[in-house]
Amino acid sequence: MLSILGLALLFAAVSIILLRLAGRKSIAQMTMPQLGILLTIGAIMGSEVGGKGAAKTILAAVVFIAVLVGVEWLTLKSNTAERLLKGVAVPVIENGEIMTNNLRKLRISVDDLEKRLRMIGVSAFRDVKTATIEVNGELGYELYPQAKPATLRDLETLLKSYFPQADAASAVNSGTNNIFSEILQPHKDEVPNQLQ
Repeated sequence: MLSILGLALLFAAVSIILLRLAGRKSIAQMTMPQLGILLTIGAIMGSEVGGKGAAKTILAAVVFIAVLVGVEWLTLKSNTAERLLKGVAVPVIENGEIMTNNLRKLRISVDDLEKRLRMIGVSAFRDVKTATIEVNGELGYELYPQAKPATLRDLETLLKSYFPQADAASAVNSGTNNIFSEILQPHKDEVPNQLQ
């Protein structure tokens, strides 16, 4: 019993370390090679149950992660390898028009495309200049200028045109105490009371 617990902890630790080395992507962001390797790692780690031995199991997992890192390196160096191993984005909307042939190739229904657009706050195809299904399955899109939300820069330009003497930038929060400052400059604050 103790050896099973020890092996389970060992394989869990090795899996976490190997997958940490492989990169920081959620399953939705993974390409086909990455997802295939991830599933294989799970199968390899589970193969210990079949009596392959701890050393062979860990060695096999290391080899698969090495293959994944090799594939990632190769796709960084070669566009052809990237297209072959990862694929390319497929356009599904062009100039506000749905490209039904490409949807059919991807086996995505118009209803699914509509759902994806609703989830990002787009309510009409005519507002979308271009939309693609990326290699990780996510929707990439570009809105027409008239459909894009106003940015702070747009508002500052508008304010300066009407009130040239006003300094809009000073009215904006300087961002000295935001959630990114902890990442960029770690500090050793106590754990907040509500989290204790």
